Amino acid sequence: MIYIAENLRSLRKGMELTQEEIAEILCVSPQSVSKWERGDTFPDITLLPALANLFKTSIDALIGMDKILEAEARIAIFETEHAYLRTGDHRAAAAVIEEALKTFPNDYSFMSELALAYSFDKEPDKLKQAVVLCERVLSGNPSEKVRHTTQAALCLIYLKIGDKDKAIAMAKNLPHTRESREAILAQCEKEMAPTDIDAYLKLIALGEETNQDIEK
Repeated sequence: MIYIAENLRSLRKGMELTQEEIAEILCVSPQSVSKWERGDTFPDITLLPALANLFKTSIDALIGMDKILEAEARIAIFETEHAYLRTGDHRAAAAVIEEALKTFPNDYSFMSELALAYSFDKEPDKLKQAVVLCERVLSGNPSEKVRHTTQAALCLIYLKIGDKDKAIAMAKNLPHTRESREAILAQCEKEMAPTDIDAYLKLIALGEETNQDIEK
């Protein structure tokens, strides 16, 4: 993704310039500037140096290269962690996210992922840490997807530590699909072996159709 549209809009407003003034400086039409800021089209590559100079910034900053590189780094982290989870090495997966949180300490997505990695551990302290991380995410302002995934995971972690009442209470606030009220309540209402709980946690963590491993 190129972030030039939002950057142009922000930089122009920061300099208190109109689209018409930008168009006049660059010898283009105001409609072109408007399309750039809406993301409908991009400025010609030959105009990037002039735009960067006009806004006293670099071309990399103008197109949002820092955000692009950050997004790519985040994707690589998630892919590495998920690869470990697929092989059952939840501790290696946790180590990947623990390292990521040193760079992104307040990232709700990484907190949620770490909670999921911890949730596969048999150590009571790790399960307690998973609960704390989930509750921290849910007390903040994560994206809707992260919130729903964390809620679903927390339901199953509560089950794993033997707190069925909390699991059911949390499940009643879930959305639909694999993290839904119906799906999670169905799991809460039956006796689930630890392996079945882990299989469902894996389904939530990876978003893959592994539910054939879950006892019906």
